[in-house]
Amino acid sequence: MKISKLASGLALLAISGVAFAGNGTGIASTKHNLGAGASALGNKANNTNGTTEICVFCHTPHGGNQAAAAPLWNRKFSTAGYTRYSSLGTTTFDAAEAPIGSVSVACLSCHDGTQAMDAMINSPGSNSPGISRGSSTGDNGWTETNVMSNLAASDNGNSGDMIYLGTDLRNDHPVSMQYGGGGFSSSNVNGPSIDPAYAIAGATGTVGNNSSLGGTGRVANRTLGNNLLVWYVDTNGVSGQQKDDFTLFSRTDGPGANAGLNQPYVECATCHDPHSTNPTFLRLSGGNTGSQVCLTCHTK
Repeated sequence: MKISKLASGLALLAISGVAFAGNGTGIASTKHNLGAGASALGNKANNTNGTTEICVFCHTPHGGNQAAAAPLWNRKFSTAGYTRYSSLGTTTFDAAEAPIGSVSVACLSCHDGTQAMDAMINSPGSNSPGISRGSSTGDNGWTETNVMSNLAASDNGNSGDMIYLGTDLRNDHPVSMQYGGGGFSSSNVNGPSIDPAYAIAGATGTVGNNSSLGGTGRVANRTLGNNLLVWYVDTNGVSGQQKDDFTLFSRTDGPGANAGLNQPYVECATCHDPHSTNPTFLRLSGGNTGSQVCLTCHTK
């Protein structure tokens, strides 16, 4: 397994924490609950009556997707090609990009809309042939063609939900990009960033503009139990990495001067926690109130 997959997968595992609170809420009450119990909890996301399981749509205890940089991933990857943000040619984008990969590919295995949400490796139950699409009870049913597009078109009237990203990522925040334009790597652990628009490790004063949250907006790092280095952006000033800190996913497959070195990348799960009940699954409890998510990294 490549270090980029191992490091980013373990980083996600290390901060994922407990998915359910003691009162029975948590991911069960979010749109990531695709099981039969979703409607009873007031979840109007597309769901099936074929199983009450929740975790199975993404994770499996055995036989997970070994190519995924997400823990025990239970989904096949899309075979789609992606048009990247960098193809816009904007002069403000000066970070090197790795191929669309790491944990972002896991997210896109649902959100690019090219395969059904029940395209699992292991379906619930022993020797189960899979969940019958005929038993699905969502807005349009689960079909292999643009399921996310169909769902986003109706989505119970919530047309503002950005659930269908498609394969053209030019209108989405870039992912698989070096944090801070580069500069952080296993050979230069503390950077600094080569882009002054990003928080710089060790800087003084208000960096990241998120001081009201108690954070510093600065890059921190820690070493996992297998001696792999991972980075994160501190949002709360609490020592050690917390769930609401912004994870930076370690990869070695990027281009540029640090090619081949372990360095931090921005991926979908940098800003989003798929297990969270926060607005739009953002890592900060207030969502993007006051643009705090944006200003955690961008010093504007």
